[in-house]
Amino acid sequence: MIAWIATDDGIAAVGRRGEVTLTRTGWERTRPDLQLPHPADSGIAGRLRTLELDAPTADGAPGDGQLPTGEHVIETASGDGPTVAVRVRGPARLTTDGATTRLSFPEPRPVAIAAREPAACPDTITVPRTPAGIATAVTTAGDRLPDGPERSLGPNRPHPPLVEYGAVDQPAVGDQAIRFRVPADLEHVLVAAPLAYYLGAALDPVPDATPLVSVPETGFEYAFGSLPSFASEVADALRRVVHLDHCVRQPAVEGAIPLALDDSPLDALGLDGDAVRAVSPGVRYATFLDADDIDLPEWHLSTYVEADYDRARALPALLDRLSLVYPAEATEMSPRELVSASLDDFHRGTVSIDPLAPELGVGARHGWLADGEVVDAFKTTPRAYEHTRRRRPTGDELSVAVVLNDPAMDDELVVPDAYRARSEVVPLSVEVHESLTVTDLARLLERELDFLHYVGHCDADGLRCTDGALSVDALDRAGPRAFFLNACGSYREGEALVEKGSVAGGVTLEEVFNEQATQVGTAFGRLVVSGFRIDRALSTARRRIRMGRDYATVGDGTTRVAPSVGEPAILSLEEGESGRYTLRYDAEPGAGGDYRDPFDGVVRPRGVAVTTSLDKTATVDALRRHDGPVEVDGDLRWPAPIATELAERRSDGS
Repeated sequence: MIAWIATDDGIAAVGRRGEVTLTRTGWERTRPDLQLPHPADSGIAGRLRTLELDAPTADGAPGDGQLPTGEHVIETASGDGPTVAVRVRGPARLTTDGATTRLSFPEPRPVAIAAREPAACPDTITVPRTPAGIATAVTTAGDRLPDGPERSLGPNRPHPPLVEYGAVDQPAVGDQAIRFRVPADLEHVLVAAPLAYYLGAALDPVPDATPLVSVPETGFEYAFGSLPSFASEVADALRRVVHLDHCVRQPAVEGAIPLALDDSPLDALGLDGDAVRAVSPGVRYATFLDADDIDLPEWHLSTYVEADYDRARALPALLDRLSLVYPAEATEMSPRELVSASLDDFHRGTVSIDPLAPELGVGARHGWLADGEVVDAFKTTPRAYEHTRRRRPTGDELSVAVVLNDPAMDDELVVPDAYRARSEVVPLSVEVHESLTVTDLARLLERELDFLHYVGHCDADGLRCTDGALSVDALDRAGPRAFFLNACGSYREGEALVEKGSVAGGVTLEEVFNEQATQVGTAFGRLVVSGFRIDRALSTARRRIRMGRDYATVGDGTTRVAPSVGEPAILSLEEGESGRYTLRYDAEPGAGGDYRDPFDGVVRPRGVAVTTSLDKTATVDALRRHDGPVEVDGDLRWPAPIATELAERRSDGS
C-alpha cells in the first residue's frame, strides 16, 4: 500500500519499492475526488498553483509546452518505484527536463494525485497436465478481470496465476456469462486462450467440437473455422473487442481525455458508449462480435507456440502481455535468403546456424516459443519469463558494462559515450572492460547488471578472451538482466545466458561486418537506454545495415531495461515543398493503450501513427522535443543534430 507523507513544502508517495516526491506551491487541501482512469493504491486531491515531480512523464506529452483547456492526465515513468498519475484541468504549462516534471497554472487549480505500486508477484494454480487443465488456468485468470471496458487498460488486469502441474481435482467451471468451446487438444486451447481470457469466458475443451463462443443469456453464438484459419479468426476477434472496449472506456471516467479517432467505430456501428458501458460483459461482447468489420490499430505482439505442456507454462506471461497466440509454423531458409551481401569484410567470428522463416500473423512484434532459430521474431522460452518475474533493476542507477575483447574493434568504444550521454536523463553508471581473460569475463557475466554489451569474437568454443574462450554453459548463473553479444554467431551463447538467468538480449545468427556491427551496436545501445524494449530496439537498429537479418533477439523481447522519458517513439522526417516538412510519429503499439499526439496534444490509440506537415520553425521545435530516433532518407539518426542543421539552414535551403 502507498503511504503519503506530507510536509509544509511537499508530499512523498512512499511504497514498498521507493518513493516519488512531489513539491507543491499554494496547496489547499480539498475533498479527495480523484476520478483517474488508472488504477491507484491511494491518492490525495487539492488546489495548487505549481506542482513538481521528481520523475519524468510517461505519456509522450510535450517536453516544454502548453496543455490546452480541458482535462489532462499526466503519468510518471518512475522505474521500479511507485507510478504517480496527476489529473489537472488546463490551460497549464508542462515542462520536463527528463528527470523532473513541472506543472504550473495561472491561478490555483484543482489537482488529483494518485500513486500505484508495481504489480505484485502473481499467485499459482495447480492443474492437471491436460488440455482441460490449461483451460481451467485460463478460465480462472479471466474470471479476475473487471466487468467493464476498463479491462482494456493493462494495469486493470492482474497478472494471471502461474501454472504448476499436479494430480489435483479438476476445478469446476464457474457461472461465466460467456463460454468458449474448442476441440479438446492443447493446440486449440493455446490459440483460444487470449480471447477466452479477455472475454472472461469459460474455456471448455470438448472432443471433436466446432470452436464456438456462446452467450447463454442472449442466445448469441459466434462460430470459428478449423486450424489454421481458427488462429487468424481468434486474432481478429480479440483485436476487435479490445479496440471497441478502448473506445467505450475512454469517456467512462469524468475528466478523461477523449480518444481522438479519424473515424469512430462506435459511430460507424451505431453504438452509444453510455449504453454499451451499462450492459453486462456477455451482452457487450456479443454486440462487438456480431458487428460489422471495423478498422483496427496495429496489434503489439503475437507469439508462435509449440503445443507442449512445458511451453504451456509460459501462457500466463503471454496472457499478461495480451499476446495473440498462433501455432508455430516455419520453413527453412536458403543461404541466399539470409545473406544479402558478400562476406568480404572483417568479421567477428565463424559460427553460424540454420535459421527458419516463421509464418507470421498480425503484430508489430513476434515471439517464437518453439524449437528452432528464427529470423524476424524473438526466440523466447519459459525460463525467460520466469527470470522476467524474478529479476528487477538492481538499484537507483542502471548498471551498464561494456566489454571490448579485441583492440582491433575499438571503433565501438563510442558505445560507452552513448550510454554516458543518456545518464543526464536516466541515472546510470557505465564501466568499460578491455581484453578480459576467461576468468575475468566469467566473473563479470555472473554479476548483477542491468545491461552488458560485449564486443569481440565468438566461435564454437564460446566468447573469445585473451587466454581462450568462455562458454556460457560453464557459468553457474548469468547476472545481466539484458545483454548484447555483438560477435559473429553469438546466438547459442545468448540462449545460454537466458537459460542461466538473463531475461533477453541481442545476438547474431551469422558473420557480421565489423563496420556494420559497430553501427548496429551503437544504435541498439542508445535505444535500450532510451526506454525501447529489447526486440524493438534491435529491430530498429538493424535497419541501419543491409544485412540486418543477421541480428536476432533471444529471451523475452518485450523486456524494457530503462524507463522511458516520454514516449519511446520513432519519428520519420521528409522534406517537402515550400519550406515544409512531413513528420510521421510512430508510438509503440499496445493493446488498449493510448498516447499523447506530440503535434496537437490529443490522445490517440496505440498502433495508430500520426502524420503532419510543419514549417521549418515548428519542425525544429518538434525535433528538439523528441527523445528517440529519427528516420531520414532511410537512415537512422538522432534529433539534436538534425534540429541544429535545420535551424542553421537559410531560407533558400543552403
